Amino acid sequence: MGIYDGAAPLEDTRDDLRLEAVTTCVGFDDLLDVTLAQNHPHVDSLIVVTAHDDRRTQAVCAKHGCVCVQTDLFTKHARQFNKGAAINAGFAYWQYRGWRVHLDADIVLPDNFRRLLFNHTALNKDTLYGADRVNVVGTEALQAVVNRPQHLHSALLEATASQPIGARFVSPLHGYLPLGFFQLWHTRCQKDYPYSLGTAAHDDTMFSALWPRDRRQHLPTAICYQLCSRPPVWGENWDGRREQPRLR
Repeated sequence: MGIYDGAAPLEDTRDDLRLEAVTTCVGFDDLLDVTLAQNHPHVDSLIVVTAHDDRRTQAVCAKHGCVCVQTDLFTKHARQFNKGAAINAGFAYWQYRGWRVHLDADIVLPDNFRRLLFNHTALNKDTLYGADRVNVVGTEALQAVVNRPQHLHSALLEATASQPIGARFVSPLHGYLPLGFFQLWHTRCQKDYPYSLGTAAHDDTMFSALWPRDRRQHLPTAICYQLCSRPPVWGENWDGRREQPRLR
């Protein structure tokens, strides 16, 4: 059974426990290789959008058995980095009519994410959900946190990482806007991603603003991990040029 909020008659809910993910990746294959291994068990379909000449990312997709979408939209029409257009290319490969999530290539979902999402979260099909994240530097640090459940004593949510939880984005004009590292929505309110104007700095918040404020909510039941090779710097990689070193 799906979740009925009383606003409309019950509809066909056969895919309501399906979860699909779309990710873009150009030049971050080393991070993607780690995050796909962690995230794939949580989703029914995992779509990765990359460039035609990014052979390493394509090889990682083949290794993990996910859908690999190759496109020239990242730089088409002389754009430096059109991430939004590439995300839309991935949207064309949805397979189900259930829940959908956009994840950055360096994001790892927590150990019990799927159970928490469908068993312990009152999801509204007209709402866009964001989540918290905490930086994890290096694969050894990541392994330490993914091997520890986030819910201590079956109820207490804790990030289990040494870094503080990252800031949420609260616009003076729009209010809370889920950032693009994690955006979750239902097929019923599918929307196109805004095209980037040479940087990925604002397309995610523009996407979030397509939902009214009362339909933008924070997901309280899970915290994501952001895998880094070194502590990140605000704004790096937004223009498509990688500045973080590769994982060792």
